[in-house]
Amino acid sequence: MKPKLGLTDTQREGVINTLNKVLADQHVLYTKLRNYHWNITGPEFFALHELFEKQYNAVKESADVVAERVRAHGGNAIGTLQEFLDNTRLKEKTNDYPSAQKMVTNLVEDHEAVVRALREDSEMCAEEYNDSATEDLLIGLLQEHEEMAWMLRSFVEGRPIKGDK
Repeated sequence: MKPKLGLTDTQREGVINTLNKVLADQHVLYTKLRNYHWNITGPEFFALHELFEKQYNAVKESADVVAERVRAHGGNAIGTLQEFLDNTRLKEKTNDYPSAQKMVTNLVEDHEAVVRALREDSEMCAEEYNDSATEDLLIGLLQEHEEMAWMLRSFVEGRPIKGDK
């Protein structure tokens, strides 16, 4: 049964496509956070191990909310690794195990890229798709990523970034 949400089919499809891109970004960032959580070394190990875990849990929860919103709009939430890679706006590197400070810098860049994308996505959902509820959800995610970026940025601020291992 097709949902009757006060949106045209074109608007609903636009929202679904946008949300699936957000879902892909969330999943790729979640995976990077897990990777760094598992592979962090050095004197900052305990602080960063804990911070990365806190962030990947937050990203995992928000990804679930995004996927459920896709379903509420009558779409299918993407869910395979290939679909995530095909739809993400983030960059992935294989066999990349940088220094702790470089991990933090990479994550700041990813969170900030997500913030920029969410800013555009929220505007599109409001202006093109007339879906203020999805706009609100995306603005909330944007705020979460701004805070995560700020916390990570604060960790390396004023310190030179050491080279990769």
